[in-house]
Amino acid sequence: MDVGRLLRISLTFAVLSAAPLWPGHSDAQTLKLRSLKIYPSDVVGPWVSYKVRSQSGRHTVREFTQRVAIVGREQTDDGNAYWVELKTSDPTRGVRIERGLFAENRGASLDSAGLDPGSPDTAAAPGEVRPLRLIRYQMLTSDKKLYEYPVQSATAPRAAGEVSSFELFEFDPSLKPVRRFDGPDTLRIGRRVVPAVVERIFRSGSDDWPSEASDGYVSRLVLSQSYWRNAAVPITGFARSLFRVTTVQIPIRPDSTGKPIIVSQPDSTALSSAASAAEAGQTPVLSMTELLLQDLGADAVAEVTQKPEPAPESELQGEAGDYPH
Repeated sequence: MDVGRLLRISLTFAVLSAAPLWPGHSDAQTLKLRSLKIYPSDVVGPWVSYKVRSQSGRHTVREFTQRVAIVGREQTDDGNAYWVELKTSDPTRGVRIERGLFAENRGASLDSAGLDPGSPDTAAAPGEVRPLRLIRYQMLTSDKKLYEYPVQSATAPRAAGEVSSFELFEFDPSLKPVRRFDGPDTLRIGRRVVPAVVERIFRSGSDDWPSEASDGYVSRLVLSQSYWRNAAVPITGFARSLFRVTTVQIPIRPDSTGKPIIVSQPDSTALSSAASAAEAGQTPVLSMTELLLQDLGADAVAEVTQKPEPAPESELQGEAGDYPH
């Protein structure tokens, strides 16, 4: 498949459109079922795969692949529902396949808007289509047993060191994320030339600690999310994503009681400057996760076909997020 040609054609159409609509995308560091935005469609079979690189602190860079696909459709009380499979292939940890059923689920309260910092509000404006909700969650174990878990297990922090930076990152909900569009860019993926539109999102952490760099300042975590958007990429809508966690220096002064207080919260300039300094290697990157497009297509079929079993009690007590044994 000539992926580069497909992406170029699609982006040209999107640029010429008066009001382009980006498809649903994931605002998580690695692909996770609960963070995907799946929309009603007559099409079953789209898939996309990524090469993932992740590193925390001075640990060795971990590399693996992820593939997400829409593999089936079924009728529920709320209308059409769609089965999505997420396959994570790790050379050291093996293969994990997760399955999720997405439906409108009209009777449920909306509870997923805060899962990812900077993600668009999942509530639809008048005339817009609302993304579907994850209503069932399953995982295939290494001994080929398919277990069904509570939906909440899809967002449980991963065991065995697979906890992402965002799962450890606490942000102040009163500080809105800073969103910036940097315009068109071109990615070179192997021999492919992939056009994209770059979007960057910056989040300020909620905790401060004394700065080791200079007196009169405190340090705070900054999470930067960069997306290379392309409308031709199915399901996620991006050809590359890059997450970095670094720090920003915030000035402080003593109040009337001598207690240090923050002079001003970091603005968009301070947050983006901190992220740019980390990108240039001028400040340390505490954590990094990159997803880079590998391939895409429209011919996916379900890899998992057996009926699920209820998850064992031991799995429900905290092991659902790991590669089951």
